[in-house]
Amino acid sequence: MRYQFCKSFIEDYYNMIKKIKCQLALLIVVLVLPTTILAQKNDVRLNIGIPLGKYGKFDHNFNGSDETNSPSFIIQLEKNWKPDLSIGAYVGYAGQKHEFNLGFDEVKYSYYRFGTVLTYELNGWLSEMNIAPDNGIEMYASVKTGLSLENRKSSISRLDGGNVPTVRTNRNNELLFDLGVLLGTRYHFSNQFGIFAELGWGNAGFFTIGTTFTL
Repeated sequence: MRYQFCKSFIEDYYNMIKKIKCQLALLIVVLVLPTTILAQKNDVRLNIGIPLGKYGKFDHNFNGSDETNSPSFIIQLEKNWKPDLSIGAYVGYAGQKHEFNLGFDEVKYSYYRFGTVLTYELNGWLSEMNIAPDNGIEMYASVKTGLSLENRKSSISRLDGGNVPTVRTNRNNELLFDLGVLLGTRYHFSNQFGIFAELGWGNAGFFTIGTTFTL
């Protein structure tokens, strides 16, 4: 029984390392390569945000469970395309864990997200109606489409007759379609650095706050 428990622990650790390597490789491809190719006229924007307030498929509710939300993030790279219009790509992560039976049983959801974004700057349109914000505040709207790789892992732990824990694990992966619309605002402290906030569906959290960089 001890052998089975150790084997299960080693397999979980090995799979976790593989996931971390895949995430790092994806971040390098999505962020470093496009920045090198596109950043020629300071017209590339990098957003790093933290989504808060999970919703829909990213928020699971189970009666009698202890819920824990993993830290979520979204990293987005955009390039000016046309006046007041930019296009880009994003990667992100969201996770949630539910524990049952005093922590012996658990279900964990991990979402590895990636997709495209189209952003329209609203200040010009708002100026025509004389309702544009002052003090350098920028307003925008974004449409996002992408995919989320949902990794569901359920574990059941029991003690055998010799009080040796045995763990039974089940994993399931599913590819989900993402579509969202967001309303955002940003403020620049300098030409290269600022902050932003977004409301809506598309970041695995209804409210997102973060920093923005002009490259």
